[in-house]
Amino acid sequence: MIRWLFGVGILPVLLWGQVREGEVLDRVVALVGGEVIFASDVEAQVHLLRQQLPAGVELPDSILRRRALEALIDEKLMLLKAQEDSIVVTDEEVTQRLELQLQLVVQQFGSERRVAEVYGMPLEQLRREYREEVRKRLLVEKLQQQRFGSLRCSPREVEEFFARYRDSLPPVPAQVELAHLVRYLQPDSAQRWEVWQLAQRVRDSLLRGGDFTEFVRRYSGDQGTLSSGGDIGWVERGKLLPEYERAAFALQPGEISPPVETPMGYYLIQLLDRRQDAVRTRHILFRLRGDVEQVRSFLLQLREQLQQGASFDSLARLYSEEMDTRGFGGSLGLVPLETLSPELRSIVEKLPDGGISEPVPYLADPNRPGLQLLYRKRLVPQHLPRLPEDSRYVERFCEQWKREQEYRRWMAELRRHFPWEVRQ
Repeated sequence: MIRWLFGVGILPVLLWGQVREGEVLDRVVALVGGEVIFASDVEAQVHLLRQQLPAGVELPDSILRRRALEALIDEKLMLLKAQEDSIVVTDEEVTQRLELQLQLVVQQFGSERRVAEVYGMPLEQLRREYREEVRKRLLVEKLQQQRFGSLRCSPREVEEFFARYRDSLPPVPAQVELAHLVRYLQPDSAQRWEVWQLAQRVRDSLLRGGDFTEFVRRYSGDQGTLSSGGDIGWVERGKLLPEYERAAFALQPGEISPPVETPMGYYLIQLLDRRQDAVRTRHILFRLRGDVEQVRSFLLQLREQLQQGASFDSLARLYSEEMDTRGFGGSLGLVPLETLSPELRSIVEKLPDGGISEPVPYLADPNRPGLQLLYRKRLVPQHLPRLPEDSRYVERFCEQWKREQEYRRWMAELRRHFPWEVRQ
């Protein structure tokens, strides 16, 4: 009933094209405003659509090809519209998205070497080859955001949608109302001194001509930048850690900072280039490891107070170090059980309503590990949606449906506005 298809990731499609070497088809199947769509583009999209089908669902190739071609035509039309509307994507935005995509591909295949084998080219060449494709995807995303980002359903629309489609809506999944109290792992002074000395020795080696990329590989604790030699691309002012940003903007191109302490650890930062309000840097992160037993002991003391009747809300406001939830007494609201990791789900399901867990890992930010106490307020079993208690759940489907209707009208409008043709 409800299907909302925007663009899909660039690199998986291109990767499939690389894997299926020898099967590339170069027949033109459509023209959109002078842009060409090849049969190979359609086949790559078909492969991706087939992977996205629910388990047990099969569709004939003819239907998948038709949907794939329609999606590719839509994308070309939106690119033309983005150009007409003068949508702008900065080099910094392209670099950040491209690096993220490449990191995900490296994680998927396990190493840069394996990625190079699959694609038939090293990572640096991949950056050059796919940069324009990533830029186009960002243009489409920005255009979509402008068109649909503020689209909402009013309470009346939600009621009307529910009355019309209530029998088609899936059950509301089981949910648990949770709160947490988080403490981050803090290193002791001896460890800080030891890690600072290591960072300083590496800096001395770099100043004597050492290979920055090699030292990144050997020492950096930032897994997300290993594939780029520590290079994080262009980043605008205000989007970096404050300590990192102050140091980066104070450097001259090519200069390497002394060790810079942040909550993540010590950074060695090299300025590669700068603009008025943006810098391009690379770095080596020397992580600080916190004292797990000290934090665990503190949380167990708080747990004992809670079991003796202390208010979770009050203790979370006093002691939690997760600032996003501290002001709400640690409340996480209603969380679908299916979205929890298997480990957390097992812990939560074993707790009674009103129960407090023992300290468990908190890894919302991999760069800042901690421990948390979980408070299970209540479990809401799976049930058929009803109003008004499930209004937010129904509202999501209403907005999805509303976007699809608007999307179809918009595509019809673009088809009348721009020239296009399908070739058999």
